[in-house]
Amino acid sequence: MKFTTGDYIFLSFMAVVVVAVVWIGILAHEEASKTEGAKRNGEQLVAWLTEAGTQRANPDYSIGACAAGGKAPEAIPVAAAAAEAAPAPEGAASSSEAAPAAPVKEAAKGPNTWGACTEQMFSLPAFKDMKNPFFEERPQFVAACVPSDATLTGALVVEKLVPTPVGSSIPFVASQLVDTDLIDGKLQLRVSVCDKGSYAIKIAEFEF
Repeated sequence: MKFTTGDYIFLSFMAVVVVAVVWIGILAHEEASKTEGAKRNGEQLVAWLTEAGTQRANPDYSIGACAAGGKAPEAIPVAAAAAEAAPAPEGAASSSEAAPAAPVKEAAKGPNTWGACTEQMFSLPAFKDMKNPFFEERPQFVAACVPSDATLTGALVVEKLVPTPVGSSIPFVASQLVDTDLIDGKLQLRVSVCDKGSYAIKIAEFEF
């Protein structure tokens, strides 16, 4: 059987189709793997925050920036060095008879914030190597997943869930947990991740 020009064109076309299908399958698998990687990031974050939520009220909790409640006041010495460096006035008592040192001044340090907590959290072994699989960089916290914004793929969404008054049509109001939010008390949180199309994938709701 002798192949005609049409046969060669048809076979070439089929070869191109096979290559295209295989290539599309490879790309689809890669994108699916990246989405699964983003989901694992969200699951890891949920697991860590859930565990931290059971321990961070303890006085000896080791992750100081994520601890619940206010921090103990820090002692700040009054500028005694300047007083020691200054020459004693004529007729003043010797150093052994000097007046008692000025009292130490205390400055109260306020409750922890979410921003400080995340900075310390990402320095821990569990998170320091975490990467957004779509961009190979540290995952960013964003307000919401927006399908029209391709830069949000692989991002993390952490929302605080505030209960509404009894009788309301909705059980809670959700808003982004921002860096300046205080974390001194118990919080109800929801974590989602943005998939390859920047659509939200809910991971879990939990108490922190």
